[in-house]
Amino acid sequence: MTTPSSYVFIEEDTTELESVEGKVLSLHRWHLAATQHVDGDRAAAEVRAEELASSHIPQYIAKFLKAGSRPYRSVFRMPDGTWLVKMKSGYKETHFRVSTGELVLMEEEIKGQDPPAPPRKGLNRLLGR
Repeated sequence: MTTPSSYVFIEEDTTELESVEGKVLSLHRWHLAATQHVDGDRAAAEVRAEELASSHIPQYIAKFLKAGSRPYRSVFRMPDGTWLVKMKSGYKETHFRVSTGELVLMEEEIKGQDPPAPPRKGLNRLLGR
């Protein structure tokens, strides 16, 4: 049996504005922003997750920061072991979460065969086209 591989994941909240029936809605979605392999066991991954919760700055905030600026940050340790971080800079506000995981399965991609072309219909079939 191989040694488990530990990882740290950063998921960020993204906001998209969308017009629905004449109203502008702010749609929030989570996306996987970063995956980082950690040499070591689960404890090492948890240490790295805490470091990232204290230092990571989402691109949504980073693009508005001036040199030497530091955004407001609140870091919460959740009951399930994840870190939830609330971040604010000026009027821009977002949040992200940092979690750990262990790779338990990895499968290579297998490309299947294309399905056969459907039979030709009508005049093209009769003429062999």
